[in-house]
Amino acid sequence: MKHILEQKMDKKHLPVLPLPVFVLPDGKVRLRIFEKKYLKMLSLIADHQSFVIRLTSSSTTSRTSYWGSLVKIQDFNQGEDGILEVDVLCMSLVNIDNTSIDKNELIFADVTPFSHWSQESTNENMTSKMLASALDNTLERNDMLSQFYQTRPLNNVHWVVARWIELLPLSVTVKNLFVQIDSFSSAKEFVDSVIFK
Repeated sequence: MKHILEQKMDKKHLPVLPLPVFVLPDGKVRLRIFEKKYLKMLSLIADHQSFVIRLTSSSTTSRTSYWGSLVKIQDFNQGEDGILEVDVLCMSLVNIDNTSIDKNELIFADVTPFSHWSQESTNENMTSKMLASALDNTLERNDMLSQFYQTRPLNNVHWVVARWIELLPLSVTVKNLFVQIDSFSSAKEFVDSVIFK
């Protein structure tokens, strides 16, 4: 099967995994999968190894997100406690529509990719150099993140700000503000205010 983004992507019907995980394009995350139905999901996507992570919150008052992160499995491991660990790479953000639940209680939906500022590249400036240096130090101090991001385009301020938005302990409501294509300026201003306060 072709890489899912090499296919014409009008709409694809894919499994959706609801998690309190926020990941933007080119971001990586390790998932710990132990529920039987999600282990089943992994067997169903064996050909293309892609699925959607839908950002959810433990708060019962928050609405389900209309968007998700289309991710591709990069690696499987077994944790020291025997739980399956799955490393995934976000390829795109997608709009989620027409959700349904199958006999295994898995959620499926039609998904359509949309552009995001994290996929753009710009020249560095003085502020991004400081942000980049702080991010580089943060990634280097964490064994898993250091392994995930062995190559770091630190001169791309969009990539740097995207990684900060993923890493900072922000509420689902705040993170949702930075999903729109035109939200880069506010995202960078927010990260600056947190990192350099």
